[in-house]
Amino acid sequence: LFSYNLLWFVMKLLSLNFIFFFIYITTILNSATVWSSGLEKIKVIEDNILLNNLDFYDYKGNPAEVINQETDFYIVNFWASWCAPCIKEMKSLDKLSDKLPNLKIITLSQDSDINDAILFFKKNNYENLENYFDFDKNISKEFTLRGLPTTFIFNNKLKAFAKVEGIIDWESQEFIDWLKEN
Repeated sequence: LFSYNLLWFVMKLLSLNFIFFFIYITTILNSATVWSSGLEKIKVIEDNILLNNLDFYDYKGNPAEVINQETDFYIVNFWASWCAPCIKEMKSLDKLSDKLPNLKIITLSQDSDINDAILFFKKNNYENLENYFDFDKNISKEFTLRGLPTTFIFNNKLKAFAKVEGIIDWESQEFIDWLKEN
């Protein structure tokens, strides 16, 4: 009798766990963030952040000029080589530049060791990304970063107008259409 009651109790417990697990998985798979291109992550911002007020430095510590008269939009991506979502979105950012020639994508490494960033780009051979290092985190201090990756989008007047926390499908037609509308 004791083993029968124990068996019944274990079966009941397992079935309840299965039901909770099934509900949990169903909820996750039906969420917009799992299946969407990520456009809901784009937040329009009113901050007065101007690209020409920021000092960028290449991997050798030399000042770099990022502003170009022919550029319609600038994307400044804060990332680190240890950040899995950052790594995941790099290919998408690189491909976006192929689709929009008047777009400049600036990656700004937040690694503590510049060699980590250098090795990452040497290994992956992205062709369309401009790579800079945030020495002493002087640029990131100008922004509100809650995590990585965080990306800011600037218009041709050099003003930040949108922010993305996390990753999105940068090369998607939905994002390209959204960008062209703004």
